[in-house]
Amino acid sequence: MSTEILKEILAYIDEHIYEKISLLELAEMAGYSPFYFSKLFSEIMGMPITGYIRIRKLQYALGSLLEGRKVLDVSLMYAFDSHEGFTRSFTQLFGSTPSKVKKYLTSYKVPEYCVPNIEGRRMRMGADKESLIDNMHQIVYEVLKTSFEEADAGGFCTEINITLYEDGRIKITDNGRGIPLSQNEKTNQQVLDKILSGHPISSIEYAQMGDFAQGGMQAINSLCENLRINVYRDSNCYSQDYVRGIAQHDVNSCKMEHLSGTEIILKPDSRIFGDIRFSTDMIKKWVEENNVTGAIVCIKEQSY
Repeated sequence: MSTEILKEILAYIDEHIYEKISLLELAEMAGYSPFYFSKLFSEIMGMPITGYIRIRKLQYALGSLLEGRKVLDVSLMYAFDSHEGFTRSFTQLFGSTPSKVKKYLTSYKVPEYCVPNIEGRRMRMGADKESLIDNMHQIVYEVLKTSFEEADAGGFCTEINITLYEDGRIKITDNGRGIPLSQNEKTNQQVLDKILSGHPISSIEYAQMGDFAQGGMQAINSLCENLRINVYRDSNCYSQDYVRGIAQHDVNSCKMEHLSGTEIILKPDSRIFGDIRFSTDMIKKWVEENNVTGAIVCIKEQSY
């Protein structure tokens, strides 16, 4: 299948996103049998044509939800068979229910479709395993940079603790000043949203991303299956949970006698990075090369 034909197919899907799109009509456009077209599409794009259409419909549906439309109306708009089926597919893809996304996701732009510039080869979804490993560790490095910045800002952060868990999670804790939160719940949500609020990233979008570190902590959060932040400041603990970049509740707060600082516990999105685990050696090496602040960094592994 040529690049031009594939481009026509992807454009057609977007142009008819509100309709039921059949495999037969796409195969006829491409000039192949349905079976052979499905085979070629999967080889080039790295996923079945039905899966690609479902993702595109759900991406557009997410945008429609943020415009204020009702969940039922959106499910009908994008030709899903039922409200329940739409909600189930939406939650599986984005990690949050439509109602939760409407409440907590601050903004979303439907990504442009990607046309591979090579023919006859499977699209590289996130490149090879070595690149995936490097990129997954970049998530940790970006979090550590925020702690190093706190150490640079007058030496407020003097100690950073990193814990690697067997299940793929990692916890990074520092004794800095903590993000400036208060007893105003609405303001706290706005502050954390500005720093961390992201949006779910599919494997298709990931394949198009360049240096995602340029997107800051919002991009990092978007690449996490889940992320929890605890901020300790002024004898209070403020907590928020995110799933694929989307807040899961209002910011929780409680009185707690605790040294000031920030704690982030995260797990990279397994749909993108698979079952890759963090490497203690890689993190140690990066810390040795980049820690010019004098902050003490302790790294340990833990089973739970």
